[in-house]
Amino acid sequence: MSRTYFSIVLVFLFILEGSLLPYMLANYTEATQYVVPRLVIMTIVLIGLYSGKQVALIYGLAFGLLYDVVFTNYLGIYMFGFACLGYLSAVPLKAVKESALWAVLLCTIAVFLFEYFQYGLFNILSVTTMTGGDFLLDRLLPTLVLNSTLAILLVLPFRKLANHVNEQASFRNR
Repeated sequence: MSRTYFSIVLVFLFILEGSLLPYMLANYTEATQYVVPRLVIMTIVLIGLYSGKQVALIYGLAFGLLYDVVFTNYLGIYMFGFACLGYLSAVPLKAVKESALWAVLLCTIAVFLFEYFQYGLFNILSVTTMTGGDFLLDRLLPTLVLNSTLAILLVLPFRKLANHVNEQASFRNR
């Protein structure tokens, strides 16, 4: 039952990220800039960091497929990216798990890798006409700034939630 908290949080962030945040951010960016909040990716990375790679892989596959169905015409791009990032973010080092700075840095790196992965695939498939320089200045940098700020706000509350979920799971396994 306690892992359903992760599902509830991810569904809430999915809805927030897809419906509310783009309209709020449109007032603060130029017409040529694209700022994309990636709250779900960061949450999957934090699930991998605090709860393990299998849990993050499952959530990455599920919510990646949901993204593919809702937002794109290509199945598998988000699903593969989310699952890989969730799996790779399960760092077994205790110092990384205890430091909020490392968690924020890991979330920012994951957003960077996913944005670049997505741009590369869309460029190969000729879906985008954006050049590499335009992508860097108009999409990647503003997205990284926004998501780094959101990661700072997300890490500590999520760590508390993950500790609670893991504690409940350990009680259940006794």
